Amino acid sequence: MLASPHRLALCVLAVAAAACSDALEQDSTAGLVIAVVNTGSNDVSFVNATSFTIGPVADLTPPTGTPGTVDARGTVILVPMGDADAVRVVSSGTLPASAPSIIALPAGSGATGVAIQDDSLAWVANPNLNSVTQVNYLTGDTATVGAGTYPQAVVLTRDYVFVINGNLSGGAPAGPSTVRWRTRPGPVGTFGDFALSCTNARFAAVGGDGLLYVVCAGAAGAGDGKLSIVDPVARREVAVLNGLGESPGPAVYHPSGRLLVASQAEGILEVNALTRTVTRGPGAGLKPLGDGVAALALDPRGRVYAVAPGTCAGPGRVHVLAAPPSYRALKTVPVGVCPAAAALAAVPLIN
Repeated sequence: MLASPHRLALCVLAVAAAACSDALEQDSTAGLVIAVVNTGSNDVSFVNATSFTIGPVADLTPPTGTPGTVDARGTVILVPMGDADAVRVVSSGTLPASAPSIIALPAGSGATGVAIQDDSLAWVANPNLNSVTQVNYLTGDTATVGAGTYPQAVVLTRDYVFVINGNLSGGAPAGPSTVRWRTRPGPVGTFGDFALSCTNARFAAVGGDGLLYVVCAGAAGAGDGKLSIVDPVARREVAVLNGLGESPGPAVYHPSGRLLVASQAEGILEVNALTRTVTRGPGAGLKPLGDGVAALALDPRGRVYAVAPGTCAGPGRVHVLAAPPSYRALKTVPVGVCPAAAALAAVPLIN
């Protein structure tokens, strides 16, 4: 598991990033892996977070789909299968024998963003149906409710489910993105909507400061990527930052107070969450071995795992980097074809 919110807050308050990094180095990574979803080879690779070696591969077929996102909770890994309209459950045999490995979603779902709520429930966005489905990954039961126009991500806080709506039509922004919030835990409850000051909202992360960070990709070719910062208690946008360039990808909140944003064009972009400034923007991104980055993950020591798909004609790779600001290269690990997403997980099969 990642460091507790209280410990993250202490690291954020420490002005010296190196001091925070030293504190994080005391955490153990034993039994932890980075689960990397490979769209081209339709499988999940596991990078050992202690030895940086590659472990067994989990085949996601059937069904044959377009996996592009992932979430993990302990040993449970959920992967929406895109145009296969399903969610694959990977658990290394830690769930009851009766638990399904495939959960069907409504036809035409186009299943994308996923967020695990607790030890039985999760939420999956259905962009093609303007809805979100709550799934019970122990029983396979589902409940689907409306979410807004073209939902692409789901993020959870203690009290709310936030569905990030891209507001796309024909693949292009039709206007500002929106967020639909819904009270937890069930699909039926109080809900509402608010607008963001950006277009094509695609990804979201919860910061150690308690705020939501929503990455907006903007229009293809326009280089107008932005970051929307949302107060989840007030349920409104409190700031928007320009300057993320062309089609920024998923983000992770680092304990040092940096928001790291993946970028195929720029590598790793960086936002100082304390000052709300872009510290590594277009032209200044970090490109390990010259690679663009499709996704990012962190381990409890604050190390960064940068997922590089390459040309998607063959195996991709994961660059293991020291915690910022140094981003010192530690190792490069080959994974499957066209890796697209990553998450920290615990897998008993890998020590």
